[in-house]
Amino acid sequence: MQLAASNDDRRLRRPEDFAGERGGYAPWCGPAVVATAAGVSYASACDLLSRIAPERYPPGQEIVTAWWRDLIGALGCLGVNAAPRPVEGTPTLAAAVKAGLPEGWWLARVTDHFCLLRVARGGRAEVFDNRHHGVALSSRTHGRRRVTHLAALPAPPGAG
Repeated sequence: MQLAASNDDRRLRRPEDFAGERGGYAPWCGPAVVATAAGVSYASACDLLSRIAPERYPPGQEIVTAWWRDLIGALGCLGVNAAPRPVEGTPTLAAAVKAGLPEGWWLARVTDHFCLLRVARGGRAEVFDNRHHGVALSSRTHGRRRVTHLAALPAPPGAG
């Protein structure tokens, strides 16, 4: 697997970094969260997903829609322990954070989307995905989307 940054330039990758890998095209959310959480290139994340489930992600084709179990499996193959947490009901992402989602990094599947969430003290949260980088959780940054899956993650490489 190709690392996203050299050892002397370890920082959390941004959406524009992934777009640069893709010739200026915005990345898709599934591979982007795997690449961010594990510190690998977007292409490496896509390749790994294709190897995990070639019937869903034919090699060489865009990964537009991803499956939760495949993202968890890909992270596991990369040594990133994603610890699933049960979701009761269908809370919005903002409500899940407000209800006491513990501090730390989270992989979230919300209505038609995957994102990483960093929850800080006092219930503040930031969104990291294929279009946002450390943006405060709000109605414009997926806060109104319904949560279907959550998994606790270690801090991504370069998260500081």
